Amino acid sequence: MLTLRKPTILSNELAGALEAQIRAGDYPAGTKLPSEAQLCARYGISRNVVREALARLKSSGLVESRQGAGVFVLSASAHQSFRIVTSEGDRLALRKLFELRLEVEVAAASMAARRRQSEQLTRLEQLLLRLTDSPQPLQIEQQMQECVAEASGNEYLSGFLAYLNGADRLADGFLSVWWSQHRADLIRHWQQIIAAIRLGDPDLARREYWRYLLDSAEGCGIRGLQGWERTRMSNLAEPFAPLCAAPDAVPRRPRLPIPLGACDCHMHVFWPELQRPFTPHRSYTPPPSSLQDYMRVMDKLGLSRAVVVQPSVYGTDNHVTLETLRQGGDRFRGVVVIDPDTPMNELLRMHALGVRGVRINLLFKSGVAVSDVRTLAAKVAPLGWHLQILLDVSEFSDIEASLGRLPVPVVIDHMGHLPPEFGPQHPGFVSMLRLLERGQLWVKLSGAERISADRWPYIDVRPLAETLLATNPERLLWASDWPHTCLPGTMPNDGDLLDLLGLWTDNPALQHRVLVDNPALLYGFEPIEQGLPVGPDEKVSTL
Repeated sequence: MLTLRKPTILSNELAGALEAQIRAGDYPAGTKLPSEAQLCARYGISRNVVREALARLKSSGLVESRQGAGVFVLSASAHQSFRIVTSEGDRLALRKLFELRLEVEVAAASMAARRRQSEQLTRLEQLLLRLTDSPQPLQIEQQMQECVAEASGNEYLSGFLAYLNGADRLADGFLSVWWSQHRADLIRHWQQIIAAIRLGDPDLARREYWRYLLDSAEGCGIRGLQGWERTRMSNLAEPFAPLCAAPDAVPRRPRLPIPLGACDCHMHVFWPELQRPFTPHRSYTPPPSSLQDYMRVMDKLGLSRAVVVQPSVYGTDNHVTLETLRQGGDRFRGVVVIDPDTPMNELLRMHALGVRGVRINLLFKSGVAVSDVRTLAAKVAPLGWHLQILLDVSEFSDIEASLGRLPVPVVIDHMGHLPPEFGPQHPGFVSMLRLLERGQLWVKLSGAERISADRWPYIDVRPLAETLLATNPERLLWASDWPHTCLPGTMPNDGDLLDLLGLWTDNPALQHRVLVDNPALLYGFEPIEQGLPVGPDEKVSTL
């Protein structure tokens, strides 16, 4: 007799078992399935579980109910042609399922806020109470999702979600661990969703459900879902700019020998907000992170030079970045954010302070749009500056046409911000590689801690880094991204981040090129003769 393994959601397991039997021919077309009572007795489960499983089979077009007679198997021609086929551990399939859920369930939440009935709201509140202490929070959570879909008043939508919940079991293992550790967050999300539905505010319901699904995806190691900005659904009337964690205050000296002249090509400085206000409609709120704080990190890591990059929270107010250059002197260069109409005399003043590039941030709110790329490139070309672009290459169409014909060098932040489950074969990453191979752009070996689903040493990012190093090491730069604002995962130690370079390549000459020679060429640092390593002589072992 077929037995059910201990599942995260019993109804999914039963539905899967019955579907397998139907497709194997154990229950031919026209055959009546065992009754609810028989299935309860056979598998030792409750009638509610059986009913949920049968509902999933019905939504898949495998069976139909006949009043007073039972549940019967439909012919193969009546089965749905649309199916979701996944395999355990397939993180790319999981990403695509979450993208689908975002579109379907966020829309359902908005409709529910407009159409919900009092009994559906009561049901949601009852499930919320059960969620607090249930030993099976995933099963309660799924019932809440389906209750929201039912409250949308659209039976096609609720039927599709029932099918989706039956087909999508990839996330169960991830979420059972995640929500057991973060149940308070799960409860808070559902409190806010239910409050928005009770209030009858469709826009608020959409935003709350969006944030809930993003956290669910994070729990499965899926980052950058439909763009990396978690505040995409906030609005000017309701700014959402969470406070970021502070960086690790005790950086360790790297094991990698650091040559004289080594440069960190991407770091930020933030003053207290009362000293220099942030833009109101921003994506995050950084902790104070001063030049003096960074200099201590710089000295501990054995770095000689650094590039301060204008962060999005200041918009086009470059005062903090320029003051950092003034205080830092010749050891520092800068990248700013400007308007297309910034006067040339202002740009010349910035150049004298050490500015060598303009940043275009296409991931987080910064006040600069993709349409500004060519205008800004023409603006700064006479100064010999470059464009530094933060984007996700998996979502930026036609990279070669957009960036390959500009009159200035282009620098891509954080390895193109590609979710590592896509792998280096992703078309957007391949387009970036072609430009890199031709020397038409530079790429920063940074941001592993942002895009990885793993902890250090971020094994899933390694194929991306090694592919970049194999393509054109003469156009690669290393960067810390200190103080690591708006970081979705664990705060890294900056010594560990520098050691990543030694894990990605054990070639000292190549390490020297990435740390010293390439930054000197791009940012116009004075040439420096190779010195002795700063730090222990032992090398980082390859993993």
